[in-house]
Amino acid sequence: MKRLHIRWIISLMSATIMFAGFSCAHRDAGKKEMPITPAEHENIMTEYKKGVEDSKKIVVARVNGAGITLNDLIDRMNRIASEYIPQSHERTPELDQKVKQEALDILLFRELAVQEAVRLGMTVPPETVERFIQNLKDRIGSEDGYHEYLQKINYTEESLKKEFERNQLFDMIAEKEIYRKAMPEGNEEELSVESRKEEWYAELKNNAEIEILLEEVEKKMKEDAEKRKKD
Repeated sequence: MKRLHIRWIISLMSATIMFAGFSCAHRDAGKKEMPITPAEHENIMTEYKKGVEDSKKIVVARVNGAGITLNDLIDRMNRIASEYIPQSHERTPELDQKVKQEALDILLFRELAVQEAVRLGMTVPPETVERFIQNLKDRIGSEDGYHEYLQKINYTEESLKKEFERNQLFDMIAEKEIYRKAMPEGNEEELSVESRKEEWYAELKNNAEIEILLEEVEKKMKEDAEKRKKD
């Protein structure tokens, strides 16, 4: 792992995550000072993709036996980073820790919710999944463009279908257990929804077996990095 990806991984294990979007923005901004040749760019992307695939194999938490991977965590952190990181891209260990914890909580909650949806027999019709894929292809405009898109987001068609299905199941169970059961509190309906969400999350956790492995993963990665430095 070199350059972009090694910074990404080392930042995580030291509890200062390198958010992919902000990292790329900095790299783009510095091109005039540090131009990257096509060969270097290809090498960076190869190493980055390898790192992404490696991160999919590293489990940072288990929910009733189902694994949440390092890649899941970093992807979720990237999604919520803009809520915390100012435009200056200045980050602190405290902010990084807060984003990491929130991202992990979101992943735990979503996994519990999807498992509950499956337990209750909720399903997503196959035709709904196929329609999603076809609509995506139509928007992109070509089969080649579609496959390039999959490569860009590091998905296969099968994993994209699975992600879509999980999102649909989450929406279905959230509608049933959160939005329909939320009791308006004056004009503070949004707060009421959040309160119901927290209440339900607590209920799900009480009936679940949750194992957090992130601290062990970070410790192992740090030890490995120190060993590589010595080598």
